[in-house]
Amino acid sequence: MNLAFPYSDADDAEPVPTPVRRPWPHRRTVRAVPEAGPLVAMIGGGQADRTGREHLFRRLHEAGIRVVAFDRSAPAAWQRPYLVGHKWVPGMTAATLTAAVAAHPEPVNGVICWEDRHFAAAAAVADRLRLPGYGRTAATASRDRAVTRTLVEASGCAVPRSALAVDLGEAEEAAQALGYPVVLKPRLKTTGFPARLAEDHGRLITGFAATAGAASASATLGSRRGVLVEQHLDGQEIVAICLTAGGVTQLVSIVRTMVDFTPSAADLGHLVDAADPLLDDQTIRHAANVSLRALGVQDGASQVSMRLTPAGPCVMAVNAGLHDLVTRLVYLATGADLATAETMIACGAPSTVTPQRHHRVAAVTYLSAPAPGKVSRLELGAQLSDQVGRAAWLERLVLDVAPGSAVDPSPDGHTARIGLAVVTGRNRRECHERLDRLRRALKVTVVAADGSAPPAMSVSGSR
Repeated sequence: MNLAFPYSDADDAEPVPTPVRRPWPHRRTVRAVPEAGPLVAMIGGGQADRTGREHLFRRLHEAGIRVVAFDRSAPAAWQRPYLVGHKWVPGMTAATLTAAVAAHPEPVNGVICWEDRHFAAAAAVADRLRLPGYGRTAATASRDRAVTRTLVEASGCAVPRSALAVDLGEAEEAAQALGYPVVLKPRLKTTGFPARLAEDHGRLITGFAATAGAASASATLGSRRGVLVEQHLDGQEIVAICLTAGGVTQLVSIVRTMVDFTPSAADLGHLVDAADPLLDDQTIRHAANVSLRALGVQDGASQVSMRLTPAGPCVMAVNAGLHDLVTRLVYLATGADLATAETMIACGAPSTVTPQRHHRVAAVTYLSAPAPGKVSRLELGAQLSDQVGRAAWLERLVLDVAPGSAVDPSPDGHTARIGLAVVTGRNRRECHERLDRLRRALKVTVVAADGSAPPAMSVSGSR
């Protein structure tokens, strides 16, 4: 079930409204672009999820940017209206991609990538074609948590105390030195595998085994295997959304992230406040700028993750590129079009992005099942049913399960996910109230493995 609807009430309008609003993401008609704009090579993304990705394609199309895809997969049907071409590249290595892009009949103006697994290769293509880009060295470093920590710490920014462990013995020594609880992360960032919290020695053993398995599976950069064992820090987790052009960085937005360690660090949701006071915090700006300089970022978008501790911001990670839904939240809250801005930077024509600092907040919450088993019934409830398709504040509600779907709230934090919702409000309090209202109204009945049916329960999500 995929429920989405316009976002255009007069008293709660989008910051940058388009002339025509149709139910999103079901707007099949793509408006024609009057004049040919820059041509960009998109690396990967042929089978991307429509829910999180279509708005990025739409922003580029409406800005007049032409996109040709280079991928080993054919583009999904919904992507085709946004593309001017597709080139099949079986190997998806830097060499094969460079050759394919260079051989395109019309020279491309820039190279973009929205896929983590292909980002380093895309950066290498831009380097080899002498086009503006993130820089392959910076892109590779951002994927390696150990390298990122070393570079950022050497630049003078605070980072969590940590140690790299290649076996359980080294992990035990690190945990003893750091003190429990500790957080376990694969050295190389692995899509779909969250960090794990080890509160004691027993959980360290089980957590290390799972994390080491993910680390081995993701070790595509030579011999860079291992598990990062780091101290657990308290404090608000934020992400500084930045745009860099010619080595000069602009802080565009602050994303407040809600994480639940039970025992894995599963994201529960994100929130963007156009008037967030953290935007004026010079220590956050300094940490973001210094971190990106430390990695050598030249041109592109970045997400600098930090934990706000009593001693100040502590840099947790640097992620290259844009996050699908976070980019949408930034647009809904501030009107900043990150997709177009990043693409124009890649084309060597950066422009100043001026987010609107009005009272507007956007948030996404990831919905999870209340118990393991099989879904026997979904109930929206009269309160929520009345809002679907009519309430401007409910930008979208996406449910990925139906009666009969299996759900398992396992420790990896992901298989329990049954959908998501995006809401807006005039302030953070109103957003949280609307999320709570949605969670109370949405009921999921789950049948246990033994056939028993517990009472219907509200789904869980960010608080």
